[in-house]
Amino acid sequence: MKNYRIFKSFISRLYEGGVIILKNTYRVVFIDTGRRTKWLEEYKLDEVLGPVELGVKLHLEKLESWRKPVYHSDNALVLGTGILAGTKLYGVHRFIAVFRSPLTQGLHVSAMGGAGFQFNVNADALVFIGYSNEPLFIKVYDEGGGEPIVEFYEVKLDKLIGIWREYRGHRGIYALQEYLLDEFRDFYMKYPSRSILTGPGSLYTNTGALASLTILKGMVDYGSEDYAARAGGGSVLLRAHGVAAVIYGGLYDRSKNQPRDLTDISLLNKLYLELMGKPYVQLVIETGSKYRYDPKLSTGGTLGGNYPHLGVTTPMLHWNMIYLEKDARRRLHDLIMKHMWEKFNVEAIATKTWKTCGEPCPLACKKIRKEKYKSDYEPYNGLGPFIGIFDIHDAERVVELADAYGLDAIELGHIIGFLFEAVYRGLLRPEEVGISGVPQLDHGKINLESSAWNSKLAVELVEKLAFPVNPLLRLVAERGVRDAAKILDVLYSDRVASRGVKFSDLPIYAVYGDRGHISPNYYWTPGLIAPLYILGKYWTLYSGVFMEPEDYAVKSLERAFYELMIENMAMCRFHRGWAEKTIPLILERYYGVRNMLERAKKTYKLIAKYQELAGASPKIWDSKRIVEFMAKAAEEYGDNKWSELFKKDMYTAAEEWWTRFYRKIQEILGAE
Repeated sequence: MKNYRIFKSFISRLYEGGVIILKNTYRVVFIDTGRRTKWLEEYKLDEVLGPVELGVKLHLEKLESWRKPVYHSDNALVLGTGILAGTKLYGVHRFIAVFRSPLTQGLHVSAMGGAGFQFNVNADALVFIGYSNEPLFIKVYDEGGGEPIVEFYEVKLDKLIGIWREYRGHRGIYALQEYLLDEFRDFYMKYPSRSILTGPGSLYTNTGALASLTILKGMVDYGSEDYAARAGGGSVLLRAHGVAAVIYGGLYDRSKNQPRDLTDISLLNKLYLELMGKPYVQLVIETGSKYRYDPKLSTGGTLGGNYPHLGVTTPMLHWNMIYLEKDARRRLHDLIMKHMWEKFNVEAIATKTWKTCGEPCPLACKKIRKEKYKSDYEPYNGLGPFIGIFDIHDAERVVELADAYGLDAIELGHIIGFLFEAVYRGLLRPEEVGISGVPQLDHGKINLESSAWNSKLAVELVEKLAFPVNPLLRLVAERGVRDAAKILDVLYSDRVASRGVKFSDLPIYAVYGDRGHISPNYYWTPGLIAPLYILGKYWTLYSGVFMEPEDYAVKSLERAFYELMIENMAMCRFHRGWAEKTIPLILERYYGVRNMLERAKKTYKLIAKYQELAGASPKIWDSKRIVEFMAKAAEEYGDNKWSELFKKDMYTAAEEWWTRFYRKIQEILGAE
């Protein structure tokens, strides 16, 4: 009788709305790299639903990492999939990294496409704590249903650096992956498997990326690689925990605990006919046409779609385009369209060399040129027009090197742009940063010749930032542009005085605490530098508009809640067009989880609490160019009221807009 009551209670907990709930916990493997131990913990879904919630809970409650230095071994790096992994839903096999950022000094969330597809282990997430004095390769695998197995392999630091420098004709993360394929060949051939890799950027800078390459039949599938690059997750994995690479795979079938309606594509089509009036696959393609192929523009992918859309607002020449008249910007944009966009269309779109990030997906958003060059807007603009490079082949050399060395291409573009402008303005000499001449940033002199020249100098800088011996570059690599600029103001005060411009006048970034910052994605919009608790990603309103700060705050925070909700599911945001409308319904129907948006709001509020405890809450803008960025945006987007206020007193207007925006954010969060 007692056993019957237990069984009945168990069934009642799993049964919801006529559907048996097969998956009702979030299962986590904790790995202590110092002690070489692992253990499992399970969380009910009403407590932890995904990697973002897990990361916030661990950092805020269990580890209190905000009390400790950013590279402390308690700065846990969460690497998690979502509870929908193992279904046939598209875009649900991302890895989401959650960690305290050495760049912002607060919690950050970074996403990596497709890397969770081969995570065939009986777990949803890995959590790295502890510290290994010797760098480690960690192997995580599952033979088919028992507990995940974790193995530790030491590698000498000098050997690791040697591999990064060159192995079988490759550099950086590509060299490391080739080495691992040789060293663990049997593993890669036995299991569907993949790796998480760090490069020299993780050892020597605070913007090191987590990288992952798709492996097919024991070989790298170049072009489908992806990165969780923003805010220094790779730096945390290597420098706080001593982990150089994670190899994972297995034979566990993650679909067996998932509802049949979600593991059969024909049943999914039927389900979405009920929910949205269209078959699932049709809906996915229609809502993601920008990323697959847009027939209106005869192009696809982020690079193909963004340049025509952004037009003369495209960030160029280290933001100096904001000072130019539209005709001058149009000339520069014409160069982009001819020498970047058109060449991209010929080499990637016309050839239809499109790939996914490693999981099955009809969007095939990776547009590949010349068989191996993955070409996305953010890295190609940041290491292209933003630093004075206007030919896609010139930009390609910089992007590929940055990717190889495991550097965040978005932040790197701002670093190179800052250094280029400092040299161009005479605040620094070329030899002081290890480049062979002065970059060309004069908009009137930009042409293909200057593009090639700037590409040459940028490659020199990337090499020296990845393996820095130059003390000035080490300062920028370790401290970031905000902190470094203020130090350089003091070190070179005579040049600052003679030139009439400060180093700290030049960069643009979102400001956190006394020292933290993150540079914006490549859109000229106030939403990417507004006082929000996590930026450097699209948890904000990022369209080209200017409006009253309270209205902007409401719309930005609403966007942040939806983005957080999707990321907590480890879903690709390229699928947000259908996912935001239907995933909450699916979670309620098949997993018994309700009020997804309310959970996202609660989680965001906890993130805000963490940032405040860590001294990483938003602070008022402290760079002249940030204020000018705002003033020029008001003018560009036709807000006459704010444009006049900025013209009357630029700094007073900026402070008022910032203060009113932030006050509204706090009001909304306080009301939750």
